[in-house]
Amino acid sequence: MTLRLAASLVLTPLLAACAAFGPRLVAPEVTAAGVRDLRLALPEVRMTVDLVLANPNAVDVPLEALVASVSLEGERVAEATLAAPVMLPANGTATVTLAARGDAAATLAGVGRAIGSGRTLRYEVAGEATLGDGRRFAFRRRGETGAGRP
Repeated sequence: MTLRLAASLVLTPLLAACAAFGPRLVAPEVTAAGVRDLRLALPEVRMTVDLVLANPNAVDVPLEALVASVSLEGERVAEATLAAPVMLPANGTATVTLAARGDAAATLAGVGRAIGSGRTLRYEVAGEATLGDGRRFAFRRRGETGAGRP
């Protein structure tokens, strides 16, 4: 009897601690990215970056931080950060809009190549997101803008 009591006194807090952690969350995924509103204000460039994040979990997941770099035509041109935390809905998606700033000279080099050839402008948005529990996940999305125009 004493052994059962001792075992239950030891195991009960351990089981409660395990239950508090709950199921392990699956990292959200960046399912779409877009770059728009490219504005030159020498010596810098500003643009808006839209990211769509999908949360595959059955619970809401807080996104605490997000840092991204934007490349145009292979040139790294801007950095963007999340202005405020965002809650990603359970089994849903959320669109996050980031304001990005960067170097106008690098941007002009990439844009000039695209405009000169009359083709679309290729971009890449890559970075790292931090969840509310401190876990981080990397992401990378590529796309194209309209013909020779961001």
